[in-house]
Amino acid sequence: MKKPSNSETDPRRRRAEWLCLNPQLANLPPNALQDLARHVRLVRFDADDRLASRGDEIRYAGVVVTGGLRSSLTSFEGHELSMSILRRGAFYGWMGIIEPTLSPWDVYAHSPTEMACLYISGVRAALQQHPSVMMMVARALNLRLQKAYAHMGNLVLDDLEVRLRRTLFMLAGDRTKFAEGELPTITITQESLGHFVQCSRPTVNKLLRELEDAGLIELGYGVIRIRDLDRLTPERLDGSVYLL
Repeated sequence: MKKPSNSETDPRRRRAEWLCLNPQLANLPPNALQDLARHVRLVRFDADDRLASRGDEIRYAGVVVTGGLRSSLTSFEGHELSMSILRRGAFYGWMGIIEPTLSPWDVYAHSPTEMACLYISGVRAALQQHPSVMMMVARALNLRLQKAYAHMGNLVLDDLEVRLRRTLFMLAGDRTKFAEGELPTITITQESLGHFVQCSRPTVNKLLRELEDAGLIELGYGVIRIRDLDRLTPERLDGSVYLL
């Protein structure tokens, strides 16, 4: 049997490493992970490139390697309303894996972005061959549902400051992906942040200034840098849930 050369094995290893940026995929057995990695292609997007339009069938999935993805809707006035931001390690496309599904959002590259992309057809083939992949998808969809319910409860039951703090935590992504001394940075307008927490821009600005005065965040033009993620959240939250 021919032994694979380094030129053959290194790309496979690199593709598997990209997938393992996501905690759900990282827990797959090696054979299932390698089977998925065979179909991975690294795709680069410029900032604001559109990956999918609302109503398009979700045809490919993937892990964010660098940059991020922004899911949004367009209001009646023509304004973009950001619904979520997926950062490094997040997986895009869970909803389309089990059966053909239309995208509920417009999806854009939030900044220059690289994705380890998989065609949905390849993932569905892996579901048939590896029960572990089926269980991974079921677990991920369950966690995604929990996340959606938590977000609904956040909007309905919590006061505005708690909603804002939790939303900033969500948008900051997984703290383990930042280098030592690096401040998690959220690129978002205060108007868009107001849509997330259901309040006006002046109210968001007032609350953000109070958090800045407390030393928890640092405001810039169109960006928010998180200075103290532990103190920002009202209780201990698991950031990895936002990599779903």
